[in-house]
Amino acid sequence: MRKGLFLFADYYDATTSSRRVLKSAKTVFDEIEFMYWARLGKERVSNDEIFDNVKFKAFKKTSAPRSFGVLILFISFQYWIFKNLIKRKPNFIVAFTFFTIAPALVYKYLLNRKCKVIYDPRDYVSVSFRINRLVAFTLKLIDNIYIKLSNFVIFPDRQYFKHYGLMSLDEEKCLILPNSAEDMFETIKNIDIFTKYNIPKNKKIIPILGYFSETRGEEIIFELIKEKHEDLFFVFAGDIRDKRYLDFFDQNTDNVKYLNKIPYLDALKIMEEAILVPQLYDPQLLNNVYAFPTKYYDCLMVGTPIVVSDGQIDVAEEIDKNNFGWVIDYSDTKRLREIIFAYIKSPESINRGDLRKYFLENYDYKLFMPKLRDVYKKFSQGN
Repeated sequence: MRKGLFLFADYYDATTSSRRVLKSAKTVFDEIEFMYWARLGKERVSNDEIFDNVKFKAFKKTSAPRSFGVLILFISFQYWIFKNLIKRKPNFIVAFTFFTIAPALVYKYLLNRKCKVIYDPRDYVSVSFRINRLVAFTLKLIDNIYIKLSNFVIFPDRQYFKHYGLMSLDEEKCLILPNSAEDMFETIKNIDIFTKYNIPKNKKIIPILGYFSETRGEEIIFELIKEKHEDLFFVFAGDIRDKRYLDFFDQNTDNVKYLNKIPYLDALKIMEEAILVPQLYDPQLLNNVYAFPTKYYDCLMVGTPIVVSDGQIDVAEEIDKNNFGWVIDYSDTKRLREIIFAYIKSPESINRGDLRKYFLENYDYKLFMPKLRDVYKKFSQGN
């Protein structure tokens, strides 16, 4: 029996990565288990059929964001993973992000040399946070060692080969797999997000979905909200844990709604109904300069234009070249406001059908699924 064990440092459905995993893994493994950190202290119960027949194991301890307790829990989380690996004795592990890979490699090299470990970092840890240079270089070195020690690595783009890699890496040992998803446009057609979430139909929706922080456009988005434009309604959704944000939402309920975590298909529908979707990433973080936001692919799928910062070089170039949206300074609230109201007046300025066409031809996960399936098959032989 082939068994696949997948490790997540947050809720397994915090991003679309688990969906792409299962699309490929369910054709390879007889048994699939997700081990994850339930950051809110509660196990996730999902009604999405894609998670049917998947086993789950949750680490449910939690602490306040940005507290010393988070560091203590991180160490506890590493031990929890390692203890469960010893118990399960897996021969195939996929570790998502820098925050799950260490116990998988320790298990492999100390206890089970037959075990194959695939590392899927998603983001490049040393250039994804505001940290000092010494700490950043130390994390970068450690991450490069993890990459070298893994049997195979799945990168979301070519950043390792542009600036991140400190060691040579055979390109046959890795797969470049965009953080995109399978086309679900027809599936979401009959979803009524207005009734389900009590969102006003007479206003233009601007969604901020998923992870949100001061490096994801907090200042510019909050400034726009405070201006109280009666035509605009902001919808936030995701596992937001920072009390500052939750208090802000409570203080602005006339033009803001926070939905907590919602199903992926509902999030897609909200993006489809939106006037546009801001994906403003702080370009001071090198990862943001080259990364393509996951929501970028979702916006292309549903045909909704995107706003990014001019420091997000790679995605900004693609958006500008194809007229998929707008590129602005990361802190330019005035320009964002001008774009929104100009587009409301002239929606024909962007052909939404062009976005969907580009997605289907370049980013539909169906184009990449066989490659990931082949990787899983190769490294699970004899499992």
